[in-house]
Amino acid sequence: MGLVLVCSLLLASASVGGVVTAQEADNLRFADAVTTEQRGDVARIPIRVGDRRYVALSVRSPTGTYDTRIRVVDADGDGRVVVTIDTFRAGWTADESTAYAAGPGDRVTAVDRRTRRLDGPLPERRYNLVAASGSDSTSASLILDAGSVGAATAATIPADRLAGDAAAVPATHRFETDRIATGDHAVVAFNVSGIGGVLASTSPPGTNLVFPTDSMPGATTTHTVSVDTDRRITTETITVRYADGGAPQRFGRFDTARIRALGVDTDGDGIVDTDRLSTVESVDTTRSGTAITIHLDTAVTVDDDDTLLVDYRATNPAEAGTYPVQASLGDGADADGHVVYGVAGRGTLGYGLDLRFVAEDNETVVDPLAAVDYHYADDRLYALVNTSTLSVGQRYSVGLIRWGASPVAEETRSASASMRITERGATLVDPTPDDPFVVGGGETTIRAETTVAPTTEVVVEVIGDTPNSFLFRQATRVGADRTVTARFDLPTAVDRQSITVRVVDNGTVLEQERGVIATESGGE
Repeated sequence: MGLVLVCSLLLASASVGGVVTAQEADNLRFADAVTTEQRGDVARIPIRVGDRRYVALSVRSPTGTYDTRIRVVDADGDGRVVVTIDTFRAGWTADESTAYAAGPGDRVTAVDRRTRRLDGPLPERRYNLVAASGSDSTSASLILDAGSVGAATAATIPADRLAGDAAAVPATHRFETDRIATGDHAVVAFNVSGIGGVLASTSPPGTNLVFPTDSMPGATTTHTVSVDTDRRITTETITVRYADGGAPQRFGRFDTARIRALGVDTDGDGIVDTDRLSTVESVDTTRSGTAITIHLDTAVTVDDDDTLLVDYRATNPAEAGTYPVQASLGDGADADGHVVYGVAGRGTLGYGLDLRFVAEDNETVVDPLAAVDYHYADDRLYALVNTSTLSVGQRYSVGLIRWGASPVAEETRSASASMRITERGATLVDPTPDDPFVVGGGETTIRAETTVAPTTEVVVEVIGDTPNSFLFRQATRVGADRTVTARFDLPTAVDRQSITVRVVDNGTVLEQERGVIATESGGE
């Protein structure tokens, strides 16, 4: 009897931590005995199901405060399912099914939360996972740790890579630097974890028609209105209407002194290019205190694909929520959207996550996300900045703040990195660029320093300056030290041959210097 009891205890303990016992089917098991993820991220749970069509997965906390059952179907019949758990949404949303999904080829058919809603996302702790199908079952663990915000680094990628898609950044080689040539890609990578759930489940408030810098109820802050147009519009009035309950407090007393910026962004970087703040003449308000109309003494023109930007100070309403808003440019265009108050609207990415593009010199970024695309993967947030519209010589920064108000944070943490935009150019360094420079005939090395991103393909040309003379061309790539090197076998038959050396980037001449070939025989 004692031997039977000991064997039973050993079998029971062996099933903990994902080890499959003799009672478990050989082909029903978790891929990982323990999955560790940061609180707020999306956890990925692969399960081998063999020839079973479905599996029931339970996710339970040891204290019993959270217990949810999920039914997953192996729809593609490959013997494997992957369940993803959005640990940011799980536990506290009205519809628990929004926190669970299946991988490609499979589907979740039922989600049943058997415990009360929590006050926030799943807490940091261990959760027991049990997968069952028929009489077979297996177990594993999910451990949620605290998320973190670490350092940020700036880097560059050549202009001909990515096609402007931030999702391609993780797989593309980057070169760390804070000097970015205009037209090249600028990337700021943040070492951050625990934000995947927010990004996967929330529309970024910073892209809303109206975005309050501080979204908390009752806060006096800046409201940014961004109106995109699909045709040319000329107007002398701009109207902003909030739905009932969503208008700022005392909006009926709004005056021109509260307007901090007004103009047109013509190139999509969030910076006003055509400033019309000085043309503000007066403001009308409605009796209900839900709308304002700004009158200009000079008409403003907004072209196709331009953005009208308006910043003004306002005090948020006392209640959190999402409210409809509308902006009108005279009688020519209406834009409908939303404004979000409360923690859901806190930060440009929502729920206390604030990604911002900032000009550090004499420019002001009104729309903080306009010039930035972003992608989150493997505990890194990649911010991709379009530099083609930025001012050469100016310094900009990209910063990330995780406010303490975030449901997945207890204190505020931040990181940032800056960059300076430079001209696309090159400087000849070998031979020394005298006027003119002198090279000997035969094998000759041409070397130049450049500002463009390493691995950019450029063409080095050596051209004879007499009629029917020679042209040597060599394609090469910019080195990691931002130098360009090319070797040529130059003519030796003539002395004092005038030549021109050029460095060409995609048809644009970055550097051009004149010199001569001085052969040894010609000098004797």
